Amino acid sequence: MGNSKTSTGNRLIIFWLISYEIFILIFMEAYKYWLNSSYSSMLSRSFLSEFVSGFSLLYTGNLFWITICLITIIAIVNISLQSAKVNRTALRILAVFSVLSLILLAFAFFQGRIPRETFYENLVTLSQKGIQTIALSVFAIVHLFIAVSACVISFSVLMKFYIFRSIWITLFVLAAAYSIVFLFAYNFKDDYKTLISTKKTVDAGTVLGAAVWGGNRPSPVLRERINKGYELYEAGIIKNIILTGGGAPGEMTEAEVSKKELLKKGVPERNIFIENKSNSTLEQIQYLNNNLYKKNNWKDIVIISDNFHLLRTKQICKFFGVNAYTVASETPLSTESSFNFCIKESFAVILFWLFGIG
Repeated sequence: MGNSKTSTGNRLIIFWLISYEIFILIFMEAYKYWLNSSYSSMLSRSFLSEFVSGFSLLYTGNLFWITICLITIIAIVNISLQSAKVNRTALRILAVFSVLSLILLAFAFFQGRIPRETFYENLVTLSQKGIQTIALSVFAIVHLFIAVSACVISFSVLMKFYIFRSIWITLFVLAAAYSIVFLFAYNFKDDYKTLISTKKTVDAGTVLGAAVWGGNRPSPVLRERINKGYELYEAGIIKNIILTGGGAPGEMTEAEVSKKELLKKGVPERNIFIENKSNSTLEQIQYLNNNLYKKNNWKDIVIISDNFHLLRTKQICKFFGVNAYTVASETPLSTESSFNFCIKESFAVILFWLFGIG
């Protein structure tokens, strides 16, 4: 009788865990698309139609959730095949962590959408939106811990939960994943040589905004980006120049300052497009995609920014289906500065892959 109750309890927990993983897989794949859409509901027919048509199985962020959830489901199925000898406490612990992760996810979701304009400031100052970001990050870590724990239980002889083994493996996976992304960001190679050697002509080049100094002067970082955009325009690589970036009230925006500099260099105004409302890379790529790339039926563009910034920019473009080449500006950076920027960018790339946060 007791064994029968235990077996039934195990099956119920296993059914819950598999249902949980399927829900997380579907929800998280849709979540990042919803965050970057104008739809108020994830269940609206219009959003679901757009999500299905725009979903890419091979996109890195999508592959992460698919891989983690499928590995976890396989481990749980393997546990279920040996449910007679599995330690019920182990299954209960997995169920507790799954409920905890859902609470974290619900907290982040019902707090509202994460704004793109002051992402880092929100995170550092722990504003409401920064707390949402932390909640999502902790959720992802807890979910990874569940996946690792399920695998540990599945492959252990006694079918028990080994907490320290699961913790260390989770930390190792996190460190390995972050290190790989960091190396990609630090060693990112742009497409400048390819564009020059093949004399490729693209529809437009996008100069991403950067700080403006007093007197409406471009900062050295922005000036180098402008110069690189002008160089590509003069070489016939790009037909048009898109300038992005907002600014503080009462001052010229980053895009307007960039336009002023290009007009001085002799670029015709008809070949310049400006976007002067955004305050983040994600907003700039969204504007480019919705208002220029699609409407003008452009085939490809060039993104111009600092090298450490290009991996994330390329990934955002790929997410929206924008075919983008990348070209790095020639802003001089010390090894230490490049290292520090890449630390931050690697974190930002992972957040965008997982949650669509820019």
